[in-house]
Parts: sequence; C-alpha cells; structure tokens
Amino acid sequence: MQTSPWKLSKIVQMALLAWLAIPIAVSLKADDPSANPKAKPFDHGDDVNEALFTYKKDATVPLHPPERPLAKFELKDKMYHGVLLYTDNQVAFDKFYKQYVDLVGKKPSMIGTFHARWSKGVEQPEELFLQRLKTIDTVPNVLPFMKIYTCDWVPSGPFMKADDILAGKDDAYFIHMAQMSKEFGKPFVLSINHEMNGDWFQYSEIFKPRNFGPTDWTAEKFVKVWQRIYKIFQDNGAANVAFAWCPGVQGRAFDVKDAQGKVIKHYDAINGYKAYYPGDAYVDWVGGSFYNDLNHYAIDNLAAAYPNKPLILAEWGTEPQRGQWYSPKPYPGDAQHMQMTFDFCTQRYPNMKAVTYFYWGKKVNIERVPEQVDVYRKGIANPIFKSND
Repeated sequence: MQTSPWKLSKIVQMALLAWLAIPIAVSLKADDPSANPKAKPFDHGDDVNEALFTYKKDATVPLHPPERPLAKFELKDKMYHGVLLYTDNQVAFDKFYKQYVDLVGKKPSMIGTFHARWSKGVEQPEELFLQRLKTIDTVPNVLPFMKIYTCDWVPSGPFMKADDILAGKDDAYFIHMAQMSKEFGKPFVLSINHEMNGDWFQYSEIFKPRNFGPTDWTAEKFVKVWQRIYKIFQDNGAANVAFAWCPGVQGRAFDVKDAQGKVIKHYDAINGYKAYYPGDAYVDWVGGSFYNDLNHYAIDNLAAAYPNKPLILAEWGTEPQRGQWYSPKPYPGDAQHMQMTFDFCTQRYPNMKAVTYFYWGKKVNIERVPEQVDVYRKGIANPIFKSND
C-alpha cells in the first residue's frame, strides 16, 4: 500500500516529537523525585513557607484558626507551664523538681520525661513506664507528658524494626503499656518517637547509619506503626491518654541519589515532617522540638500546617554552640532567644497551649546563662501559664 506524502510527513513529525520528548521525560524523572517514587526518601512537600515570615509582628499564625472543640486535656484560656525532668528514680526527680521550682519561682502544671525501650544497649523493665508516671504523680495537679522511643536513646543502640511492629511481633509490649496506662487511670499525654524528621533516630527514613547499621523505617511505616499503637491503646481501654505528635520544628537536609549514587536533588528539609503525620483521627496534640539554633519564625510552619490542633512546644531551651547555626545572622544571644520564645508562644500562636523546658543538665539548664534566669522567671510568671497550685 502506498503512503501519501502528507501522511508520511505527519508520521515523521509525530516520531520526531516523540523522540524529542524522551530526553525531556528522562530529565524530569532525574530532577524531580516526585516523578519517580522509588527515587525519593519520602514525599517532602513541606518546604519552608517564606510568605509566613512576612507577617506583621502583631499577626497570629494561623491567621484565622478554625472553630474547634477543645482537644483532650486542652485548657481553654490557659497554657500548661511544663518542664522535662529526669524520672529514673524518685530521689533524683525530687531533687531536680525542687531545683527547678526554686529557680523559676513557679510550680509547673505539666511534667514530661522520656522512656526508651533500651538504655545504652540494656532493655528497660516494662514496668518502668508506669513507675515514671507514678513518680511524676507525686507532684499534685500536674499533667504527665511521656515521650517514648521504640529504640535506644543512644543512636548506636538497638531498635524495634518497623516491619516487626507492623507484623504484630511487638503487640504484647504495647498492650502491656496500654494496660499500665489504664491502671494509672489519670490523664496524661503520650508522644511516640519524637523528632522523626531528623536523622539521628532509627525510626526516621533519613536516619544516617554511619557505623550504626541500617534501618527499615520509612515515613509510610512510621504512620502505620503510630496508627497500630494508637488502636492498641483504644482497644485496651486507655481512654485517659492524649496522643501528641512531636516532630522537630526543623528537620535535616538530605540528598536524593540515582542508582549510581549521583545526587540528583537536594532538599534543605526545613520541616520535612508532613509525610510522617498519622492523620487527624490519630493525633490530639501537635508539638515540636525547638532550640536556639533556629529562627523563631520556623515555628510558623508547624502552626500553619495544623491549625485544627493545639500546639505544644514539646522540648525547648538554649544550648552552648547552637547559636552558630542560627540564620539569618547575627545570633541574638541566648537570653534574647529565650525572651523571643516567650513572646512568640504567648502572642503569635493562638493554638499554643503548652511549653515544656528541657531541664536536663548543665548544657541546657536555665542557670547556665545567668541572664536567662531573670528572663525565664518573668516569662513563666505570665498568668497565662497555669501553675499546679
């Protein structure tokens, strides 16, 4: 059959266009990880929103918080005055609690602590979870805040594999934790695997193994693990628990590489937490870790992303050396950074309902910088912060 010149020309044109499209498609896949799901660590999707930083100083974030019912244990017109304290034993807890109260001149209404599955390679007794709650409960009228890890608090230590948890191999561990929570009976807040958007815990998809070994955790598995643990608590009657999802206010930079190891995309990962969010139905509070290496406007992104949840500054403070990473320079100094934290939390974020200072040793204690003591005392004296009196 003979082909007409017009048809031949049309066929050649289409073939030419198809040929030209091939390198374009390849280029898109190489430069845009979203075009190739296997090439990306996770659906980043939450780069810093620079527009938020242009708000006037007296503006609130979010600009128009939606009307919503109070979350579990949320205070209507007050904020919890919180502090994170050591709870391995009652004597040490009593010492640090008194030291903190004497220093700041006001009793906290929230006391938080940490509970890891392992400590320096040694598996911790399961009953220690309940004991920590009871230790905190020796202070009247406080809301405990438990931050649990499914790993060792030391990054080189052992960890629970995501696949094992999802396969039900660790159900007994979490069922026991839920039963202990129900036995405790009083309200408390529970955080699971905080700072998951960093690279220092094995439950992060961008965990840097260094010499510690690889991890099987991904953002998708993190969500499924959270939902499974949440369901275990509901099924075992632990209705006295509110769940707080607590990423780092800023994540870590990471690279997407091709099969040959060449970097094809770099993310600054200013937040990098949205892919880890378990969903509104599984989260009561949203929190964030925030230290003096960060500009306060970074909190804007967290506040704006979850306007229908109460916020908790789940871990904050100043540490030496962190100021060198503050941007834009110059760093205002530790005492001024602390003052700005109080200003932002009490004036800028309508949904901020709790702050918990990381009072955990010489590097972070308030008295490390004498100028901070007066700033903190005056800041926490604000009547918006509820005391346990």
